[in-house]
Amino acid sequence: MTSDVPLAAVSASLPCQGWETQAAWCLLHTGFDGGAHFLRTWAAWRADPQRPSMLHYVALATQARDWSGLQFEFANDPALQVLAQALYTQCIGLTAGQHRLCFEGGHVLLTLCIGPRLSVLRQQQFEADRLVIAPVTVADELWEEWSVKALVRCCRRGTRLAVRCGQPDVPQWLRQCGFELADHAAPTAPRHGVFNPRWELKTSREPWRHTRVAPQTCAVIGAGIAGASVAASLARRGWQVQVFDQAGDPAAGASALPVGLAAPHVSVDDCVLSRLSRTGVRLSLQQAEMLLKVGQDWAPSGVCEHCFDDSTAQPTPALWHNRAGWIKPAALACAWLNDPNIRFQGDVTVHGLRHEEGGWTLLDPAGHEIATFARVVLANATGALPLLQQAQASQPTLAWGLHQLPAVYGVRGQVSWAVHDAPELRPFPAGPVNGSGSLIPFVPFEGEQRWFVGASYQPMGKPEWPDDKNHGANVLRLDKLLPELSAALAPVFEAGVLQAWKGVRCVTADRLPMVGSVLQGDPSLWICAGMGSRGLSFAPLCAELLAAQWAGEPLPIEVALAQSLNARRQRVDASN
Repeated sequence: MTSDVPLAAVSASLPCQGWETQAAWCLLHTGFDGGAHFLRTWAAWRADPQRPSMLHYVALATQARDWSGLQFEFANDPALQVLAQALYTQCIGLTAGQHRLCFEGGHVLLTLCIGPRLSVLRQQQFEADRLVIAPVTVADELWEEWSVKALVRCCRRGTRLAVRCGQPDVPQWLRQCGFELADHAAPTAPRHGVFNPRWELKTSREPWRHTRVAPQTCAVIGAGIAGASVAASLARRGWQVQVFDQAGDPAAGASALPVGLAAPHVSVDDCVLSRLSRTGVRLSLQQAEMLLKVGQDWAPSGVCEHCFDDSTAQPTPALWHNRAGWIKPAALACAWLNDPNIRFQGDVTVHGLRHEEGGWTLLDPAGHEIATFARVVLANATGALPLLQQAQASQPTLAWGLHQLPAVYGVRGQVSWAVHDAPELRPFPAGPVNGSGSLIPFVPFEGEQRWFVGASYQPMGKPEWPDDKNHGANVLRLDKLLPELSAALAPVFEAGVLQAWKGVRCVTADRLPMVGSVLQGDPSLWICAGMGSRGLSFAPLCAELLAAQWAGEPLPIEVALAQSLNARRQRVDASN
């Protein structure tokens, strides 16, 4: 070789070169195509006893395609065929945008970015350990200088490179951006290199490069689905997590809802909420499939959505959400907490937080110390803000950002349910329906089948409605949603046999969850709350977003969408 590239950096073309020394390893591939390179990287990870705990694979695809052939392309390789089938199952229905696919219990993460190359690269904030520039296909756009610069922005000093693209300008642009390239070993062989610019890298405009922190100890306050999902995401990355809750058991608050729907939000303009919900629902169903018993704790039933025109009160054609279903929140929360790196402690009221050199000390109502942790995440819904306000009052010199948090309030909700008495006489649909409220028709509990309808919506601060009034409101929702079924259930309603479950949701003013640090310039105290009635759609997404930001990993969603969830997202007037 005539290049000054270190031989150790280019000596092997295996995708796993160098990962044996790292806890997490990230590869960026510019051409997903049929997924063969990802599958071989995944297989190499599986076979290597020195593999990193987390494998991140970020792949670019110009457009969505039919990936059904994945399950047949590797018929002669049984090991890859199994992996291809798992990949194909999660690729069904993918459209333009950024998608997070989870494998191996969440230890292998594929971030598939579908769309124009420059646009999707500008939505990334991570540093790749290895970069593979794939050949340009007929469907791909040619590389331009700006898109190469956007690609290099995802590299760190020492990132290894394999160039398989034959476009003549690409090597020149890579050199200009700081890559050292070796000569071709053979005309058809990939060209190797390493990112080692001769100038100092300035990152003042990219603060995300400095967020990475090694796993330490963390306390999570709140053991509902928000807190449990955060604990699970951190535990997979090696954090030692202790989860506290004032109740004796996990999922005792709003997460004690017997059953809920994970279904995407739909809007004409495909708003932020709609885009977030699609990703969130996929992640929730992936987690349910990995952790829960199908048919007992969850079901990928799909959901039929009736859309109503408020001006006419008449339904428009129904939408069918194939990737949706029902989940029992408590079962999912308990499954998340069942990790050797997580310890749950109930019947503990955290009344205060004291910032110290070693992190944060949790205090009980008497002011006694509970324990000290390097980091703390508040996932205790409406209880988070009072705890933060108390901490701010006792330590006013810290750079608090509470004035930038969105307004938060509690909303009461009641679900009505009953046991199926004679389902053959009632025109129940085969699966869940939502639109004006929701109906989940068949859910097993304690050896019997139950149906659920709801839910009422009443802001805190007003006199609480009695159960019968909430039942009446839910019946009206069912009457609008499924009038024939509502009429058939009239004897049940009149008999007064409806049962009630009640809880309080934590809702933000803009209806989006908040995930982020509550201190300016100090990432040791975070909040993850405000999921409203969409906790099953948002909890795993928010948890993965938090964990990715702590670890400096690829985000599960585009940067612009992640910013919409930033806890300190409120603009502050210049005079304040």
